[in-house]
Formats: sequence, C-alpha cells, structure tokens
Amino acid sequence: MATVASRETRGARTRSFGGCTTCRSRHVKCDEGRPTCAMCHYFGLVCGGYGKDLFFDSSERAGRFRRPLLTEKERENMCQRLVSSVPAQSTQHLLTQIDEACEKAAGGQEIQLHCGPFGVFRASQLPRADSPCTAIIDPLLESRDQRSNSPPQGLTGICDDLTIPLDAPHSPNNQQLIWPVPENHSEQIPNLPSLPPWNNMEIDLDHIEEVIGGASFMQSADLNHFVPPPIPAPSITNNIHSLPHNATILIKHYSTTVIGLMTPLRHTKTPWHVLFIPHAKNCLSGLTLCENLNHASLTAFYGTLAISAISLGGLSKADIWFQQGRKYKQRAAHHARHMLETAYDVPKTAKYKSILIALLTMVYVSMFSDNGDQTEFYFLQTEKFIRLRGLHRRKSRKVRLLHHCYAFERLVYESTFVGDVNSTQRHHVRSSVESSGLIHYSQDSLSFRLPRCINLAVEMLRARNREEAENDLHIERSGIWNATLYPEIFGISESWIFLLSRVIRLGRERDASEGSDLPNPLTVKEFVTQAKAIEKEINNLQRPDLSSIQSQDDQQHVGNMFDAMKYALAIYFYRKIYDLEAHMLQIMVLQVRNCLLQCESVGPNVLYGSTGYIWPAFIAACETADPEIQLSFSNWFKTSAQRSGLSTFTDTLANIERIWDEKGSVDGVSMTWHDLVK
Repeated sequence: MATVASRETRGARTRSFGGCTTCRSRHVKCDEGRPTCAMCHYFGLVCGGYGKDLFFDSSERAGRFRRPLLTEKERENMCQRLVSSVPAQSTQHLLTQIDEACEKAAGGQEIQLHCGPFGVFRASQLPRADSPCTAIIDPLLESRDQRSNSPPQGLTGICDDLTIPLDAPHSPNNQQLIWPVPENHSEQIPNLPSLPPWNNMEIDLDHIEEVIGGASFMQSADLNHFVPPPIPAPSITNNIHSLPHNATILIKHYSTTVIGLMTPLRHTKTPWHVLFIPHAKNCLSGLTLCENLNHASLTAFYGTLAISAISLGGLSKADIWFQQGRKYKQRAAHHARHMLETAYDVPKTAKYKSILIALLTMVYVSMFSDNGDQTEFYFLQTEKFIRLRGLHRRKSRKVRLLHHCYAFERLVYESTFVGDVNSTQRHHVRSSVESSGLIHYSQDSLSFRLPRCINLAVEMLRARNREEAENDLHIERSGIWNATLYPEIFGISESWIFLLSRVIRLGRERDASEGSDLPNPLTVKEFVTQAKAIEKEINNLQRPDLSSIQSQDDQQHVGNMFDAMKYALAIYFYRKIYDLEAHMLQIMVLQVRNCLLQCESVGPNVLYGSTGYIWPAFIAACETADPEIQLSFSNWFKTSAQRSGLSTFTDTLANIERIWDEKGSVDGVSMTWHDLVK
C-alpha cells in the first residue's frame, strides 16, 4: 500500500517525450522508428504515429526538445513537390548562375539571391543597384508572382520569406559573454592522437522539478566577508561564436583519462560519467547553439576544461596547455563568483545539481592546482549550499552521488587541515546556517564536534533511517545505511568514512581541550573510552563487498587500495590521538607501501583512483625514515605524476621530502607530520 501511495503521490510520467501516440499513452519506451515504431509492432498494436506539433522551450527549467511538424508521409510529399517545382532543364543553369554571382561579389559584400523554391538566400538589406545578383531573375518566383503570390499547394503555413543576414547582429537578450580563446596549437604537441569530430552530444533530459522553499540566505554583501585570492578577470568579448577550439580534445581527455584518476572502479556509473561529463557536453552544445547559459553551467564547463588542460600539460610537457589551463581556471572562477551572488535567490537562477556540480568542479580545480586558500573557500561554499538548499529536499540518486563526492573529499581535506578551525570563513558559514532556520535538517554538528556515545560497537550495528543517513553530511552518526554509495564510487565502505570522521573529531577535541577553547570538553575518562572504541573498530574494518566487480584483477586492485586506506587510517589514528613514535608504526607503513606497489601493476598508463589515494601515501610516507622505503614512496608519486599529468602528486611529494629533511636535521622522532606542516 505504501508503494502504491508513493506512486500516486509522484504521479505518472511519460517515459518518452518524442515517442509515438500509442507508446506515450501506454507510458512505455518508444524507439521512435519511422514510419511506425518497433515497440507497437512487437506488441501487435496499431502505431498511432507522431503528432503534428512543434515544441521548443529554451527556459532554464526545461530541456531542448523538438517534435516533427509534419508526418513522415507529408514530408516525403513535400520533398517530391519541391523537386518537381524546378524544371530539370534549368536546375544546372540556376546553380551555375548562383555560383557566378557569388564569385563576382566583392569580399564582405551583401548578396541577395532570389533563386530556389523558397528564395531563402536573402541579405538583411536590399541589394545595391550595381549588385551582380540584380540581373538574376528566378522564373519560379515570377510564375509565383503571377499567381497572386500564393504559395505552392500543400505548403500553406510554411514561411518562405526567411531573411538570413550574413553578419546578423545579436540582440541584447541573446548576447553571450564568451571568453577569447587562444589559437588551437594542439598540432604542435607531439604524441597527441587525432580525435574525431564532436558528433555525439548528450542532452540532460532530467528536468524534474526541484522544490525549494524559504527566503534568500545569501546577500551580495556576504561575499565580501571572505573571497578567494584575487584572480585577474580576463577580457570578455561579445562574439558569441568564440567557442573554445580545443574543447572537444579536452572533454575527450577528461572522459578517458582524468575520470580514471578519480575512482578505482572502471564502470560507467560514477558521478563523473553520469553527471560531470554529460553536463560539460550539454554546455558545449548550448554554446554551439548560441544559447545563454547561466553562470553555474559556465563555471562547470570552464572548470572541466581547466582540469583537463592541466593534465594534458603535465603529460605532454607543453606550456601551451598550462597556459590554457590557467585561462580556463580564471574564467571558471569569474563565473563562480557571479554564480554565488545569485545561488540563493528566489526564484532560483539555476538548478540545484548544476550549482553543486559547478562548486565541486571548482573544488577539484583548486585541489589539482594546489591552491589551498581557494580549496578552503569552495569547500565551505559547497557545505553552505548543501545545508541551505539540499538537506531539506528529497534527494534523487544523482543528488546523493554529488553529496557523497563532497563528503569524501571534505573529510580527507579536514584530516590534514592545519589552518584555523575557527576562522572567519568557517564562522560565517556556521552563522548563515544557524540563522536560516534550516539548521534542524542537519543531522551532524557544524563544527566537527565529537558526539557522546555509550557503546560504539553496538551503535555501529544499528540501522539508520533514510533521513538521518542522507542529512548526516559529515558522517557524524554511527550506524548501517545499506543504500550508501561510497563502495560504488570510491571502492571503500562507509564505515571507513565514519571512522575517519570520528578520528578527526576526537583529535579536534583533544587540541581544543588543551587550549580550553571548547565548552563542555571531554573528560580524560571519556576521551580514553572513545579512543579505545575507535581503535578497535579500525582494526576490525573489513573490505566492502566486491562481488559486483566482475574482473578478478579489478577486485584485487580495489581490495589493495582499501587495505592501503585502512592501514593509513590506523597510522593517522595512532599519530593523531596517541602520538606514538614513528618506529612503532613502520609495519603499517610497509603495508601501505606494498599495497600501492601492487596497485601499480594493474594498468600500464593510469593508476585508477590515484588522486583519491594520495592521502594514504602521504600519511604513511611521512612516518618513514628508511631511505629505501622513502625511495619507494618517491617513485610512486613520480610515476603517478607521469601517468596523470597532475602536479598535485609532485606538490605532495615536495611536502613529504621537506618533512623528511626536517626530521633528519633535528631530533624529530616524536614529531608528527602535523607539527612539521605548520
């Protein structure tokens, strides 16, 4: 009964927009075959054909759809009438006259041609008296004028007075702010494969109505409280046709190489396959069709190009790609600022998923370009947007995928964050959420406080309901949530994410209690009890279910990567909470190193999921003083940098080598990476 009620509440929806009348009335998928569809033939039904209607909706809430104006039979008859309207003996003569007129025309001269069944080749102005086209007279038009300008029989309603100017100016409502793009120098870069033309544009048909309530919580003055470091705004041109010439190459590289770095899994259901790439392709098609895209779409589009260009620059060692990456990053940041100024407006200026994709794209751009200040800024803006616009809504699978991506990256970021946890930016985000009236939707604390628990082992076995699990943004509460998406995105269990969150919170409690910054701090007994419970659960962590992965090699690869994450989490716990000396952690350091080396042999070109596993390599490498083991970690980072083209590997290795040097120059046995990074 609950299922029936929920279906009635949602209402029936048509599964095929352009299907035949029969399939649409039956709410089944139609293959849209012509003149009749195969589904009706399969079920033995009479195909109702396709309606004679045309529908375009270019609003931001709807997609772009077209349905045929005429039936298949009517279009065939129209083609036959058009062909028969031109005498066979004069067709070649007319084409020759048109070619001669075009060849004689001066450069930039407007030409008005009245040849052809429709006479469609007309300029926006009348031709000059000396125009070579004035001597060309279309006998078809003369005969039509003699018939009182009546259109051919059967074509009533089709406009044959279409004016197409050669250089049509764009009205203010249709102007686009398109960034100037440098020339495409990809032919100068060796070893780059030639790519086919862009023939397969995917349009996102998911235009489900999003329910957004409440008032606007972002004021224009709010952005002045904290902004990312100043970025020089690039010059803007109104030439709507200035599209990125290398967008096809960059999106292709992103979909074939960069995505493989995000996840160790090789299926096509990751958030990047079903959300980020289709969104980028949709934006490219929109720019090609001269549409006015919102700032959220342009942010995601140029951010994607920036990531891909940075990767290509690292692979090809060509400075032109680095220059392109920097320019695309500037454009993305420019649109991101305008996007945030109106992100909370009512009515909304962009879809929730579009803004969230744009924010996450800027997070990845900042992370891969090693800009800590911008990474902090976009993480906090993403958290604020989710809490104010995402937690109170019903979450589709796509929205949950985006929330999972944010939570994973944010917790990994917080684990190595050495800045001020009470900074002005963080305080502003907390204040905005608390004053919005939506704070009760958040199932976790806004400041990474550690919740009190009686028995962690028992609490981790309880089943969580959907609302609690989906609105526990930073995975504060314990329990089992079978619908979690972490295993199919990152190949890790949600228990690992939960324990990492608990270690971060316990470490914050410890640091704050030493400085007396927290109200109601933990007692020593509570701290030890919590620490022992977390330690036990880390040691008992089990691999997630990998039965859905068909290839045994892929299962071994994902299993090795999970083991590396588990051992690194143990190292992180013992260093952060118990402050054990480095020589007591060497067994786990070796285990992490061995797991990474085993994963290297899986693919000759790409180490799948390598960007997500910089963290375990960093945590383990910082704790070793053995030159041989240090060399192993150093080679892993260098190899990953060569395979990915991303500088984040070399930047992380530089920080590790600095830590090694400082530990060797002082009595640093008891020092942690946390102390050295400061």
